[in-house]
Amino acid sequence: MAGGSWRNSYLNHLFKVAKGEEPNVFAMASHQPRGAGHMGEYLTEYALAHGGLPGRMRLWSNVLVPKDGAVVDETELDVLMLHERGVFVFESKNYSGWIFGSEGQRMWTQSLNRATKERFYNPVMQNAAHVRVLSKRLVVPERDFVSYIVFSDRCELKKVPADGEGYRICHRDDLLRLVRRDLASRDVAFNGLQYSTLEQRINELAAASTDEAQAFHAQDVQVAQSGNVCPRCGGRLVRRSGKYGEFFGCENFPRCRYTRDAG
Repeated sequence: MAGGSWRNSYLNHLFKVAKGEEPNVFAMASHQPRGAGHMGEYLTEYALAHGGLPGRMRLWSNVLVPKDGAVVDETELDVLMLHERGVFVFESKNYSGWIFGSEGQRMWTQSLNRATKERFYNPVMQNAAHVRVLSKRLVVPERDFVSYIVFSDRCELKKVPADGEGYRICHRDDLLRLVRRDLASRDVAFNGLQYSTLEQRINELAAASTDEAQAFHAQDVQVAQSGNVCPRCGGRLVRRSGKYGEFFGCENFPRCRYTRDAG
């Protein structure tokens, strides 16, 4: 299904919801979209759910996964797809403007115009951390994971890395084409019992990702990011200088590689 087709399907669904002809599939979820960023996650989930992807699969959104030994106790997955050919973790970026960044650069840049630039944490690194935590929690090797960074079609990817080992960067309109390509190139990773076991484990994580848990998680992240304590290991954050300017890094480097923009 082409990008326009799933989007037309989504808009038709919203029209029928407004007329009372269909229930709102998102309102039936355990938690609701919370602004533009979360709308991007739901659009990504909707595209995957209605894209006619082959094989046995299951989707979840906004799943909290516990992290052992971290100040912020969970990491949040935007969209997660369990497929018989692997575990796909999607990080949604509902941005506009021009996007610049490299694989090893801690902070990427969103340029809205010459005078307005915003910086955000490298989403390749961000989703790689999500994969590591989920791999440990599910007891599934990282080779069976694929990381997707999905940008809004409103932005232009001016300078971003080419697809690397285990990760893809794309616009939402290209998502289904790339996922189909990945599925066609991968062998079946999980037999029936393995798939059912993983589905049960993820269901347990999703059931615990309540609105209340989401609110506590958001509060923990805000406190950790505004303070001088590393949210991963509890170490002290110290100001440092690097190739791309000043940043805060954990005192326990290289054992802990957490960084935060100093801007």
